[in-house]
Amino acid sequence: MDVLKKCKKAEIYTLANEAICEAEVFRDMADELWLSIPGDVILEAAQYYTIVFYDSISGLLRCHCSIGEVQPISDERISVPCQIMEVLETTQRRQDLKIYLETNLDLFCTYIPSTAVGIPERIKAISRDISAGGIYFICEYCLPEGSVVQFQLHGASKPLLLAARVLRFEAVNERDGKPHYGHGCQFIEMKPQTEAVLRNYIFRKERQGRR
Repeated sequence: MDVLKKCKKAEIYTLANEAICEAEVFRDMADELWLSIPGDVILEAAQYYTIVFYDSISGLLRCHCSIGEVQPISDERISVPCQIMEVLETTQRRQDLKIYLETNLDLFCTYIPSTAVGIPERIKAISRDISAGGIYFICEYCLPEGSVVQFQLHGASKPLLLAARVLRFEAVNERDGKPHYGHGCQFIEMKPQTEAVLRNYIFRKERQGRR
């Protein structure tokens, strides 16, 4: 079953949904699917696992998979052949998983339409929710549609430098006696590696929220 279009990252779980490790995804010369994992991880050949693939085209795919015999790559990495037996769940890019996330952001305004005045280059903001496709944040300035901001998101496996374009804005409740505005934004110019890490982070946070 070949359902992956462009996938480089995955997470391996037991059938009881216990996290085992992260994996790099690659194809061999025969176009067979392989997973590269840390050398100290023990996977049993001919056994079944739940694997979540992060595909930049197909989205997030949770699959029932079988694993083959381990092959050494280096002193620190091993590889295992993987066969997808069944796709259990798919989250398409247009149906990105959205999670509640309240964290402080330091925004750098890289583009503000000329019609806007009084907006500084750097702005403090608080996020409200995030998905692999965009973010909603609140700040004391009203950024018009088309504005572009850049910021670092912390908490993933590594800090992510993200850029987002404002699609809409709205007035929200005052904070500290000042009016504030909420902004719905779409991520732009995101590299596949960054998207994979972001999807991984969002999926982990969503699972933590279920517990």
